[in-house]
Amino acid sequence: MSATAIALTAYLAALGENIQVPQPSLEANENTEVAILFQQTEIPFNYRQWQLQNDSVCQSYAPDNLDYTACTQKAKLLFNQLCTALTNRRNNLPNQQRYKTMYCNAAVNYQPVITTISYGDSNQISEQERECNQLILKALVSPTAELVKEKNETCKSIDK
Repeated sequence: MSATAIALTAYLAALGENIQVPQPSLEANENTEVAILFQQTEIPFNYRQWQLQNDSVCQSYAPDNLDYTACTQKAKLLFNQLCTALTNRRNNLPNQQRYKTMYCNAAVNYQPVITTISYGDSNQISEQERECNQLILKALVSPTAELVKEKNETCKSIDK
């Protein structure tokens, strides 16, 4: 780990977060893969030429997983905290200005994924539709024959 990474890790650890900053790639044109442990979540992302690759943030999580949503939201917080920490620190570390610019740009430009599940207005959906929807979700997660049969029986009389 470079002196910059060690110093940045120590500084951020003093903020109360367990953040591990990897050594940057020596090649400016290469994608640099990073995984930072933040608030008990590993936040992976790539950057190239000191620019965060937005589509790489939390890419190791399945996009339809609630962990992905949580990861992207924590990533936004991480980028904000790194920007603030590097802005408030005297510029005495190698590449600190580049890190600061990269994380501050990410703090402004990165948009987390926000997923919510709701049933909408309770007057708009019948109890049978709600039960059908819940069974559809359960069958997607665990498609047992018994569950699929129950879903089919519950949902067959609903006009779609």
